[in-house]
Amino acid sequence: MPTTIQHDAHRPHRLVLRSFCKFICDGCECNGAGPRYRCDACDFDLHELCATGPPTALFAGLHGQHPLAFEAAAAPAGEPRRRCHICDTPILGMHYRCRPCGFAVHPVCSQLPGATVSPLHPEHLVMLTVGAPGMCAACGADCVWRYRCGVCDFNLHPKCLLGIEETPLNIPKSSCVHQDDLARAPGRLV
Repeated sequence: MPTTIQHDAHRPHRLVLRSFCKFICDGCECNGAGPRYRCDACDFDLHELCATGPPTALFAGLHGQHPLAFEAAAAPAGEPRRRCHICDTPILGMHYRCRPCGFAVHPVCSQLPGATVSPLHPEHLVMLTVGAPGMCAACGADCVWRYRCGVCDFNLHPKCLLGIEETPLNIPKSSCVHQDDLARAPGRLV
């Protein structure tokens, strides 16, 4: 990935690839951590995916019927507010959307794995699926998009599986590097 980029969302300055702890992406307005493109002069941050994502994409595991178009802003005035179909939080900025169906997803939510192991259900893989509402084994609320074990009828919201209070689902706590830690580590580049 390039270390500096010019991006239409921030024309005054080039953006530099950085890696610090938590931030809010100025593109999609979602929480983030780890690698991002940043303008220090303007305190402007973009998730790596928001800065470099393709203009259209086919996400077979999420919505294979149609390609999703990258949209630079939330719904225009007069249109209903959009919600991410994966994490069920409002879309406030950049996102991918299926124009024929209205399916919308945050860029970071589009990167969820299709299958994974859950410490709450280690016996089988759980698969990211959509279906009639089913009860989440972690929080007890209904979930439509969920990680599911069909063998055991076990369901988890993506946010419950990942153990992340802050959605969308993109805070890899183990990869956080605090600025204070960097100041104490001479010779370490960010």
